Amino acid sequence: MPAPPAEAEAVMARAQRIARTTSEAEFAAAARQYSATATARSGGKLPWQQIEDLPPVLRPLVLELSPGEVTDPLAIPNAVALFQLRALEETEYAPPSYSAVEYAAYYMAGGRSEQTLAQAVGITARIDTCDDLYGVAKGQPEEVLDRSTLPPDQIPDDIAIELAKLDPGETSTALTRAGGETLVLLMLCGRSPAVEEAPDREAVTTGLRNRRVGTLSESFLEQLRADARIVELE
Repeated sequence: MPAPPAEAEAVMARAQRIARTTSEAEFAAAARQYSATATARSGGKLPWQQIEDLPPVLRPLVLELSPGEVTDPLAIPNAVALFQLRALEETEYAPPSYSAVEYAAYYMAGGRSEQTLAQAVGITARIDTCDDLYGVAKGQPEEVLDRSTLPPDQIPDDIAIELAKLDPGETSTALTRAGGETLVLLMLCGRSPAVEEAPDREAVTTGLRNRRVGTLSESFLEQLRADARIVELE
């Protein structure tokens, strides 16, 4: 929910009331009424999410919930976020982990005014990739477009939360900056799967050598025991 400074206290109080509900219908009605995200029309419902795909800040909060429960209000810049757990399912599928997430943020003056939101809709309709935003920002100050590639745990929480909802090429207009005066047109460029580092050749060689030495030592001790003569003394 948008929470510009002048409304922050009232929005937080509303969020605390919503957080006490365990009804999916009540939560969905609140999302349709107050949410600024693209999922508002569907009552805030998201498709199934792998827990590893959630922003690090959300994982422990979600795992503490039972179906129907809602997280405590999560304060992010100029907004408050709430998440309700609808269901939890265990699978044997091991999803890929990501070493980095690339995204672009185009900053638009006017905040969440009707004119600026309409302009953002028009931009979204004519772009397919993050590269297209360079054409949108052409001729404007360099700072209106920020393209970043960061490890998941270094992405700002509010941006990470929105990116978790997106596929590459999709956009969000849920965030603002500058006390609500600047709208953020956020686009997910892509995610880079984590690649396991090749094992150190020297370390592997040393490990094999140590294992061989250990095996030979055990064999030598067994041979000594077999050859030993035990004398019983009175």
